[in-house]
Amino acid sequence: MILTILLAAAQPAADAAPASTPHIVELVAKEDGAHCLPDGQICFALPGEADAEGLPANLVISFPGSGDAEKTVLPLPVIAGEPQTLRLWPQAVWVRSGDEADGQPGLEMLVGVIGEQRAMYSGGGGTGSRLHLLRFGMAPHAIALSGEVLDVVWNSSLMIRACFSEQDAKDRLDACHDEYEYKAVLKPGPNDGGELPSLTYRSFATAYPQTSRRGEDNSGQKLKIGDLAHWKDAECSYERVLRHNPATGRYEMDRPAPDCSSYTTP
Repeated sequence: MILTILLAAAQPAADAAPASTPHIVELVAKEDGAHCLPDGQICFALPGEADAEGLPANLVISFPGSGDAEKTVLPLPVIAGEPQTLRLWPQAVWVRSGDEADGQPGLEMLVGVIGEQRAMYSGGGGTGSRLHLLRFGMAPHAIALSGEVLDVVWNSSLMIRACFSEQDAKDRLDACHDEYEYKAVLKPGPNDGGELPSLTYRSFATAYPQTSRRGEDNSGQKLKIGDLAHWKDAECSYERVLRHNPATGRYEMDRPAPDCSSYTTP
């Protein structure tokens, strides 16, 4: 009975994003670390308690709009890539709005966790992260967190020392670090009627100064004022459509992605 009530309480939020129009919702961050749907009906949190590797082991669901203080604790699946930290993705993807017209009762959405790795090295350091999307569903008699459906490179930021002498600093106009940035976003994809909505993945990769390339020795460069700008890497700034493959249970890109590890691996 309680799940039926909670599902009904969540219905107004779901109606704002019908399944026929795949929608990515911005979650609202709360002071306690939870992230909630805009109407506050459902909140997600990664608790401070951690597993043996120091990572959160559970996703905690709460329903402030129902007036019930009880929380549901769902174990997280194993997150690949050996992340050092986990945090919630501050968005969610609507899959199904909770009505029963299509014979599939219950609300369903994709929630995400971002796994991050960090590295420190002499005079610099970096972070690299991946986004993992998980299926979350509420039916009249169950709340469940299914397995991972997507694992993609996300945001990264790298800073590598490039000045080792006063002459280097002079030659480089005091731009003494090479900086590499990679950012990704998810947007709704074409509406092709799949079990899960298609998504569009877009990435943006830049290097600073614009002459710098990771993997090359950039310390000996003599920079000009015009070099002190961000260079957009056209190959690693790309767009792909992600479609769910029922055979594998995972999203797949419509064509292979380029190797952008020079931006994404700290």
